[in-house]
Amino acid sequence: MDNIWEFFEDLDEMVYVSDVQTYELVFMNRHLRNALGYTSHSDYVGQPCYAVLQGRSSPCDFCTNQNLEVGKFLSWTHKNPVLGKRFLVKDGSFFHNGRQYRMEIAIDVDADVVCRTPYYYARSETILNECLQQIFSSATPEGSIHNMLSYLGTTFSCDRAYIFEQQDEFVVKNTYEWCAENVSPQKAVLQSVPLSAIDWWMPPFERNEVIVIDQLEEIRAKHPEAYAILKPQDITSLAAGPIKVDGQVIGFLGVDNPNEQMMSLVTPLLNVIGYFTTSLLKRRDLLRRLHELSYYDQMTGALNRNALVERYGTLNAQSIGVLNCDITGLKRINDAQGHEAGDRLICRCYNLIRDTLRDCMIFRSGGDEFTVVYSNCPEDVFHDHVSALQNQLRNHQLSLSVGYVWSDQQPLMLEKLVSQAGQAMYQNKRAYYDKNHALPGAKHRDQLSDLPTPAFRSDGPFQDFLNIAYCDTEALFQSIAQDNASSYFYFGDMQRDIFYISDNMRDDFGFQDNVVPGLLKLWAKRISTPEFQDLFWQDISGMLREKRTLHDLSYRVRDIHGNNQWIRCYGMLKWDQEKTTPLFFSGRVTHQDVSFVIDPISNLPREHTAYRHLAEQTTNGEKSLVIGFSLNGITEVNSTKGRSYGDRLLKKVADSLMENLSWKMYFYRLEGMRCMAIVHPIVFQSETKESLVEQLRSIIRDCYESMGISIQNTCSFGLMEYPCHDFTPEDLVDNLISLIRVARQEVKDQYVEYSAQSIQQIKQMSNMALALCQDVTHGMQHFRIVIQPVVAAGDGTAIGGEVLLRWTFEGRDVSPGIFIPILEKENMIHLAGRWVFEQAACTCARLHAYDPSFYLTFNVSLLQLSDSGFLPFMREVLEKYQLAGSSLVAELTESCLDEQPKKLEEFVAECQKMGLYIALDDFGSGYSSLRMLLQYPSSIIKLDKSLVQEVTESDEKMNFIRSIVYACHQFGKAVCMEGVEDADQNSIILDTGCDMIQGYYYYRPMEVHDVYQLVSENQQRIE
Repeated sequence: MDNIWEFFEDLDEMVYVSDVQTYELVFMNRHLRNALGYTSHSDYVGQPCYAVLQGRSSPCDFCTNQNLEVGKFLSWTHKNPVLGKRFLVKDGSFFHNGRQYRMEIAIDVDADVVCRTPYYYARSETILNECLQQIFSSATPEGSIHNMLSYLGTTFSCDRAYIFEQQDEFVVKNTYEWCAENVSPQKAVLQSVPLSAIDWWMPPFERNEVIVIDQLEEIRAKHPEAYAILKPQDITSLAAGPIKVDGQVIGFLGVDNPNEQMMSLVTPLLNVIGYFTTSLLKRRDLLRRLHELSYYDQMTGALNRNALVERYGTLNAQSIGVLNCDITGLKRINDAQGHEAGDRLICRCYNLIRDTLRDCMIFRSGGDEFTVVYSNCPEDVFHDHVSALQNQLRNHQLSLSVGYVWSDQQPLMLEKLVSQAGQAMYQNKRAYYDKNHALPGAKHRDQLSDLPTPAFRSDGPFQDFLNIAYCDTEALFQSIAQDNASSYFYFGDMQRDIFYISDNMRDDFGFQDNVVPGLLKLWAKRISTPEFQDLFWQDISGMLREKRTLHDLSYRVRDIHGNNQWIRCYGMLKWDQEKTTPLFFSGRVTHQDVSFVIDPISNLPREHTAYRHLAEQTTNGEKSLVIGFSLNGITEVNSTKGRSYGDRLLKKVADSLMENLSWKMYFYRLEGMRCMAIVHPIVFQSETKESLVEQLRSIIRDCYESMGISIQNTCSFGLMEYPCHDFTPEDLVDNLISLIRVARQEVKDQYVEYSAQSIQQIKQMSNMALALCQDVTHGMQHFRIVIQPVVAAGDGTAIGGEVLLRWTFEGRDVSPGIFIPILEKENMIHLAGRWVFEQAACTCARLHAYDPSFYLTFNVSLLQLSDSGFLPFMREVLEKYQLAGSSLVAELTESCLDEQPKKLEEFVAECQKMGLYIALDDFGSGYSSLRMLLQYPSSIIKLDKSLVQEVTESDEKMNFIRSIVYACHQFGKAVCMEGVEDADQNSIILDTGCDMIQGYYYYRPMEVHDVYQLVSENQQRIE
């Protein structure tokens, strides 16, 4: 408890603390110890207060213990018989670790020091008394904290009083603040302060000491990162004391710019208040945890149904907009792929809703439902949000049914609006059920509502059985359809045009219910191409026209996730006795991928054909090499150019491989954009693995280039020899697909071969993907930015830098080439992109404490251009940090310029309105760079590092680079040369006339605190 009493240790008043129940002394300050002749605490601790202080053998008759109340002080006068002096006495009480203690402050009213002490010393016990009263004045911990900070700030004439709490081993966060009038709040910009900036505070905090900075300029050179953070807050002085739990520092309590004459009183007080702050924070955390368990969904972090119901009733708002979003097919995914896959789908849908919709509350109102509530949102803006969400759902191929309602009719009842939005969602799914879907040869179902049920005569043993035995038709149907992943079942009344379908057909193809009016017409809409739709209707019409009873047709259909799959549809049509009226149609739909020999897009055999090939090879005792490979970047191709373009690429690659290598290898189509090549045994014996892989890579790269697709790593390879261990052909393909996944991450390797190490990599990648998603959803944990400085070509001084994202997994940095694709696949790249932008803005604002002209660049990807909320977020961040847009530069690659021109134009125009500059990155790596100089208003051209390598090869290439620099200058654009790595390159590059240089020769990517140090040193040299 020693640290609790440090505030009282050096006071001119006499202070002691004793146990109310036992009267044992636990503390006396130095003034009282000296007066009584005690040299150490051990001389009196544990002795009765009445014996030590009053010279008595039993408790005092005038003891005030029974009258003490927590948070209140009793004032009285008393002449102490041991010291022989009159004292003004203040008694108070408090609890610690379950025990009640008495604290007494005694002022020698006859002492000369009372007259000589300045006013603020004379009322020191009053300040403490009033501060403690503020701590205990509120029923809630937050209320007490705000009252305490307000009292500290007002009493000591501070600009700010605040609390910071440690979030993890790297970051502290400003959780509470009080600001004086006309002082700008800083809490919002101090949510992720790197602990490295104030690591020099920690040793004093561990010793229960208070940090005091009398003049901020004193730390400018020694502690540049701390200075850069504090300077923008207009801080000239501060004091901060530790907040500790069980001896560990968990944060600090501080004040900015206190009255200079009161600083000596502030510092000891912070230690005492820090102790009481700890108990308040513990109470707060307990209440928050209880609230979180009650009102937040533990899986997604969204508000839960309890939180929604809490808000039911009349709302105090001008308008309310409500969206109801239902995840279609979740049950089917849980049944087929397990609940972990279903949980990932739920989180993915929530992340998309959260990233797309802003300024709203999102509730997980059911297992597969989310409810979104907007308050005081104009109707047109609300509908824009709905449209943005629907567009994003289509772009990311997520199947959510959306219903929505907006109202400004008072009174606004939330539960009523939620119900209406839910009804709208179901009505949207059933709207087409209300239309007439009658087929040729069938009467309008409304006209036949009164028709009697057709009578059937006994046609055979099954009908005879039904005539004599009980039969539960639904149970019969379910027993056939249950747990059947390869077949779907249907039957229906042709006259009423109403059908019943199996559960898996309902879930896999997005039907709302098992009972489906107009099934045939709705099913036709799910057929993949117009040609197959025509074929379907021709067969159905032919059945009705020719009075046929059998339907048997193969075609491709689109499931709820947008996947196209081959199916075979069998059906039997029942007619009336005269064969004039179709009565009953039933049948099944089966997957055909396992029986189709040829993939219809690539014209390559399917993988099951490869199984037979490998089995025959094993029987013949032959050993061969199997090469699995994937075509990369197809997601971006599909999203920017359409799926048909991706299919064309696949077909072109397949045709080129067959034309050039079919005599060496047998090619097969696997799932997705993966293929497999079985190398002929004779070729395997005569050619190296490296040579075979390179032949494949070269052909695929040429196909990409011929279709105008610029991707650095066009394909990834996994290799296995077969036979291998006791693997079946199916085992081999499964492992091959996993190796391809590893190869997509290990871009530096030509291929990944099956080994114990590669299997370990597969397991690690699965763990990595899970950890990455968790880190993003938990506030970008384990992420950080680094900065690679850009220097002026004239003198090599750092004038700016490029912001780069880094992620740590299991204590090691993971390559961006590994985690960025995972972020894109899991629909988290938008969240990461926004975080990077805010980090860039925050860091740049702080660097301006040293150099107001220093700028930072940030990269913008293709997928970020589709983030409708990115531009509004950028505006908010610039306002938040009071940063001019001209301090930041958005770097765009040529792929952005070519593949999303409309979205790019909007982005560039809005950036210009905010004052941001645009840089064209990797200039010279594509095919249309010169056109880009004219078409888009970029301010900086960053020449690709490949040009640096070429410029050193010959005078002709040197002149070519000079001409590019000259052209850029003529268009008014600055030029930055990337990738300069050694002195020879630097010497030649300086002769090109470029304006800026970026590369390892000058600086590698640096941690942010090192950049602060660099900019600080640069300014010192200038000054």
